[in-house]
Amino acid sequence: MQPGSNGAGGATNSAKPTASFPPSYESKAITFTPGFRLQVRYIHDTKSGKNEFFVARLRLKAKGELFHTVRYYTEYKFDTLGRSGKDPTVGFENAWLEYSIARNFAIRGGLYDVPFSRNALTSDSKLLFVDRSLIKDQLTSFGFADNTIGLLGHGRPFKGRVEYSVGIFNNEKFRKFRKIGAPGVNKSAHLMPAGRFVYHFLDPAPPGGYGDYQSSYVGKGKRLSIGANSAYLRKARDTVNEFNLLGWGTDVFFSNGPFSAEAEYDQLRKKLIGNPDTQMDGWYAQAGYLVRGRVEFAARHQQLDPNVSVSNNQLRWTSLGSNIYFRKHNVKLQLDYTFRRGPGQIVKTNALQIQMQVDY
Repeated sequence: MQPGSNGAGGATNSAKPTASFPPSYESKAITFTPGFRLQVRYIHDTKSGKNEFFVARLRLKAKGELFHTVRYYTEYKFDTLGRSGKDPTVGFENAWLEYSIARNFAIRGGLYDVPFSRNALTSDSKLLFVDRSLIKDQLTSFGFADNTIGLLGHGRPFKGRVEYSVGIFNNEKFRKFRKIGAPGVNKSAHLMPAGRFVYHFLDPAPPGGYGDYQSSYVGKGKRLSIGANSAYLRKARDTVNEFNLLGWGTDVFFSNGPFSAEAEYDQLRKKLIGNPDTQMDGWYAQAGYLVRGRVEFAARHQQLDPNVSVSNNQLRWTSLGSNIYFRKHNVKLQLDYTFRRGPGQIVKTNALQIQMQVDY
């Protein structure tokens, strides 16, 4: 990663401190830039009839460099604060160190996102809609698209046209190495290899970045990117079965000025020892259009099939949304309305979400 790059969580290295918010600290040995993110959300759910107002995310962040050679990033979360019926989620979301061995080859170790799914690798502060996709949540439930401990090699050679990332990870849901005191019901005998490859046809990707995608670039640039990723976990166990997990997916992103579009397909296959396989898959397609540089209108359709061998088992959600950018993604207001359809639903249910975000 190049010093001074704009990658997600990347450190900023300048010749001398500059006045900014939040303030940064520099010395000969260390640079330190603090930050925070606050997302306050309102939800009206026609299924439950509830109106909820709560803090969806509160994140405290810090990034910088050690001795101008090793980059670091930490993010501590206080999520779902004040939501009825749900306990707050508190703990580290990111905590990693990174060292550039060569111009287009960096090693990262610690807690961060597995290189699987563009939707999962897009920060929740830079999404087109309030929430990520159904298939991303399904992948997360098996530890394939979430933050976990791992060792990663990544780079963006050929002037940012090509992007690669490959590593080995302790699957979050089926751990080989468990946290001290954590229950050992779900586990695995192996670590999980995962990798991702992307080609950028128009504007190149920022040098050195990783997981720094945006679902909307707020009217800037021309981008066409096609990506593919895969991950594999052997001998995972739950309370009943032992199985192997194989996941793969592909995605495409396009933007030109005020228009942006994105689509992704992912598949996860659960191979039970001595039993038929269970295949899960899902996809989404979404688009947005920015008006006068501040107001963006968006639409998304998505489907999830938790078991393709079972008929009439799909979830089908369609969302309409709008974003108001006061200071791009740093200060924005999001609103979306989702029409939720699924198997066996006699009464159709919908949900309205409004979220205010401040991110520095």
